[in-house]
Amino acid sequence: MTNGTQWRSWLINDHWFNDLPASLQDSLLLGMRQRRVTPGKLILKRGEPACGLYALLAGSIRFGEIKQQRQWLAPPSAATRPYWFGEVSLFDDRPRRQDVYAEDQVILLQMPQAPLNQLLAQNPRHWRWFGELLGRKLGLGVPPLDQMTSLPTDERVALRLLMLSEGYGEIDRSVRIISVHELPSSRCLGLTPEVVDRVLGQFAEHGIIRRDHDFISVLDLEKLRRTARHRLTQPGV
Repeated sequence: MTNGTQWRSWLINDHWFNDLPASLQDSLLLGMRQRRVTPGKLILKRGEPACGLYALLAGSIRFGEIKQQRQWLAPPSAATRPYWFGEVSLFDDRPRRQDVYAEDQVILLQMPQAPLNQLLAQNPRHWRWFGELLGRKLGLGVPPLDQMTSLPTDERVALRLLMLSEGYGEIDRSVRIISVHELPSSRCLGLTPEVVDRVLGQFAEHGIIRRDHDFISVLDLEKLRRTARHRLTQPGV
């Protein structure tokens, strides 16, 4: 059994993968590499450049936290396998924001960033599928990359905060504190710091967030999600 055939058998029951066009399925199977990681070893390092799309096939992973929220760290979730993560980096020009460790023996498939970017550059129509994958975690539709900065200002900032707090989905429900230094993103925002500060102040007045110097605490995730709603972010649009 070739790697591609074996991996297809592992992914065949995955709803997202099954919905992909056959050409995109084949490209992912051809480009993915298997990684086995022993307990306690680092999978992703905070601050490093984005390194692609991952599918967790076996084992559990632990997301490290910035110091201010270590007490929020939750036990590893039992996510449905395969569990895809890392696609947020396709919509974000920022480095990885968290350390990710193997909690036990882990088997992953990784599609590296460079061939993934090349695939999307050659086939722009494939963007929608990765937007759908991310949108499931955010509870919103994700606009095409070239339409991100056409969202109204408030919706743009709310969507960016959702990406930072919900980008890894159900496998990590502990991320509710965000460094303000992680907010800037030319792809997602395209706003001056002054405009972002004004919007954050409005969110704080409405009880959506709390601003503590260089950190933002998300207080009401549902309000934040409603604020991000727009015709471009309506689920299924």
